[in-house]
Amino acid sequence: MTTPSAGRPVPPLVRFPDAAMFRYALELPTPSLVYDLKGLRHSVGVLATDVATVHGAQLNVALKACHTIGILSELAGLGLGADVASVGEYELARAAGFARITATGPAFSIADAEKLRADGVLVDASSYEQLDALCAAFPGEPVGVRLRVPLPDEIENEHSTFGAQSRFGLLATDPRLHELLGRTGNPLVRLHTHTGQMSAAHLIFKTRYLLAVAEAFPSLHTIDLGGGFFSLYAQRSAALGALATVDRTVRQWCERTGRPMTLQFEPGGGVLGPHGYLFVSVLSTERDHPAFAADVVTVDASAWNYAPWHRPAVLPADPDATPGETRTTLLAGNTLYENDFFGTDVRGRRAPFDLGPCAVGDRLVLTASGAYTSTNRRWFNRLEPPGEYAYDGTGIRPVS
Repeated sequence: MTTPSAGRPVPPLVRFPDAAMFRYALELPTPSLVYDLKGLRHSVGVLATDVATVHGAQLNVALKACHTIGILSELAGLGLGADVASVGEYELARAAGFARITATGPAFSIADAEKLRADGVLVDASSYEQLDALCAAFPGEPVGVRLRVPLPDEIENEHSTFGAQSRFGLLATDPRLHELLGRTGNPLVRLHTHTGQMSAAHLIFKTRYLLAVAEAFPSLHTIDLGGGFFSLYAQRSAALGALATVDRTVRQWCERTGRPMTLQFEPGGGVLGPHGYLFVSVLSTERDHPAFAADVVTVDASAWNYAPWHRPAVLPADPDATPGETRTTLLAGNTLYENDFFGTDVRGRRAPFDLGPCAVGDRLVLTASGAYTSTNRRWFNRLEPPGEYAYDGTGIRPVS
């Protein structure tokens, strides 16, 4: 394995988009969601290179982050696999051309599992009841299980990190898991976990924990460590250090046990998020709103309908605009819903932005909109979703 020399700067995962993309976007109607394919290809190449430093590792993308087949086909063409949470996402993955597909989620019925198994795709059970049903439906056949990982208290956890308290999965110490597999004889071949946003320390702990669990299941050959790459790649140097430790840990385990082990990663937002730009127009402004102690600027797109999970940066859409004095501003969506504000976190806290004075008709661009913007789509007030486009370095074209 090779890593950058000590003291040498590590290039980041994401690079700045071309100014030409923003100039092209000025001709689009708003709201419009533009994917930067040049940036996406760059980041996927960096991630694939980094993940390849880990012995026996594969890179997938979580389809819950994007349902736009034109973008998914691009990722499939770059060699990524796909992780799906429903039959609908599975059919989308097949249509996009993904050659490697994993599946987990409470939505899968036995009929769904039969459909996927016929195509060679295993559903990893996300509850004891789902695993029990799979074992009964497919006696003696391989099964996969999603596990909850009890992250230690000394590792700082974000509000979007889920360990033993996760809603999904089983605990490795649950006696029902061992009793069921011992009774049915179904070989456990894959452990699947997802702890939300993860740090370097989370990744290392999860790897060691799941390898320890694998000791008890001699048929197990694959561990899926999930996503959470937004936080992991906040500093790429820290991510590379964690991946180096994971590589050493897996190699030592394989040498000691004489067993092969494949690792899988399935980032969604970490792959797609930075490469989507939501272009909007200002509908109205209220200076010094008395309840919020800030300006309130309403635009022609809805955070509630399309983007409830992330905080973007907000900039003038014209790349040649001259920066001026900024004001504390709340950016509101166009639904008739009181809490439709961009940058509201999962606990309902609103994020102010520093924006220059806005006027009706001004265009703004919201960054970090490439993941979950379309897949979170609501039809509140029956407002049409943004048009979707892709920039490939030479121009912008519609995608669907």
